[in-house]
Amino acid sequence: MIFPAPHARETIASYGYRIARLSGLSSLAALVHLFDLDLRALLMGDRHSVENLARYTGCDPQALVRGALDASNPRRLQLGADPSNKVQCAPDRYRFCPACLGGLADGDLRSACLGRTDWLIDANHVCAEHGLRLMTVLPRKAARMQQDLSPLIPKLVAARAAPWQPGRPTALEHYITERLDGVHSRRWIDDVQLDVAIHTAEVFGAMAMRGPQGDWKGISADERREHGDLGAEVLIEGPAAIKDFLRTHIGHGRRGNDYHNAFGRAFNEFYFRKDQPAYRPICAVLAAYVGETFRFTGQEKVFGIRTRGVEPKTLRSLCNRHGIGLKITVQVLKAQYGLRVGIGASSEVDPDLIADLAPKLKDLLNAQDAARHLGVSVDVVRGLIGDGLLVPDYRFNDRMVGFSAATLESFLDDWCSAGKSPSGGQAIRTPIQTVARANRVKVSRLLIAARAVGGALYRDRRKRGLTGVTVSHSCMAALVEQAKTDASKVGLG
Repeated sequence: MIFPAPHARETIASYGYRIARLSGLSSLAALVHLFDLDLRALLMGDRHSVENLARYTGCDPQALVRGALDASNPRRLQLGADPSNKVQCAPDRYRFCPACLGGLADGDLRSACLGRTDWLIDANHVCAEHGLRLMTVLPRKAARMQQDLSPLIPKLVAARAAPWQPGRPTALEHYITERLDGVHSRRWIDDVQLDVAIHTAEVFGAMAMRGPQGDWKGISADERREHGDLGAEVLIEGPAAIKDFLRTHIGHGRRGNDYHNAFGRAFNEFYFRKDQPAYRPICAVLAAYVGETFRFTGQEKVFGIRTRGVEPKTLRSLCNRHGIGLKITVQVLKAQYGLRVGIGASSEVDPDLIADLAPKLKDLLNAQDAARHLGVSVDVVRGLIGDGLLVPDYRFNDRMVGFSAATLESFLDDWCSAGKSPSGGQAIRTPIQTVARANRVKVSRLLIAARAVGGALYRDRRKRGLTGVTVSHSCMAALVEQAKTDASKVGLG
């Protein structure tokens, strides 16, 4: 029997067929019957079957294993012994290199090669050995793994007569050859499943050539090959190069937080595959890029991976996070730090500065909110401030002041609880604001006068603020007279 040496990446089906024909047998099936081997187990790279064939032929078992085809996975075909070299291939066609066939037409099978593992990959279009474009024939029976090549021989010989087209391997095709040859340079992409790397390279290339928002319909095989060439150059460089590529072609979206729109057509390519373990490394890099580039609060799953976005720096988002008022914060930054910051969505400030101010400005009320808290108008609040009864926690200018809820409650306790409840359950009382309007006296002057008269006020704590403060009718005249007298002394009558 004649045992030629196997070619690089030659499939076991091709090598076994050459041994059978050179030894006077009709097919590979006759050879495995002679050697008492299991045909399917041999083609799929079964260790014992490969070792037995290698012992018979005197070749390296590792060279035979690289040509094994594992079709146990219904979706992907494993090439060689590396479980990460899984690919998708078209079962209804058989591709070959015309130069690799050698003297097949003359029956010389010593140097011929009828099948290589890289020919089965749809993304590979060029023979790495001869630099020629691969040709295609249609097998009689569609199958991802052709066990018997005998019926294909006439078709291969006839197709080989067509003009040969030279071709130069792209970066992706060169990388595919390295993977199948078992060359590992400790690159990040070497640990990614082969068909995932191919798909990602083609998607990245489409983003670069057509844009994320462009039309991805009708992409031809030659265009897809160009896309893969561009994308492979990025993937080979590793995650840092991938992030730089995404910054160039995706950026940070329309408003800095819509990564779905920023990825455009590429989003669904990875989103609907995020639950597949093989896509986990790619999705992890994409999620890391989104977390470093896009602004969104809290944590959410980005391509199936929980990710925290960039800390927001806009004043509005920081105020919402810390629960402080936007307008008051603007006034504090202007009065205390000399920072003129707008209230628009694009105004950014130092997050640490707002974090330091947050405890002081937490739940701080402006004049309008303080008036609602006390149940009075803004003019009454300004009168209380002008007469010194109500002291703001912050005073930014004549119109902008800030109060805490504790300050307002302290004011009520100090100025609205001086009197006792009139004797008798049916005593007649009038709200202090009604008394002030009827007698054209400020509420603040009535509160000051109540301390001099004594026993004139009664506070119902079941009501909010000054709405629960009433004046006893028995003390009303004296209270009003005292208020007018005090006002006249200071020229406010």
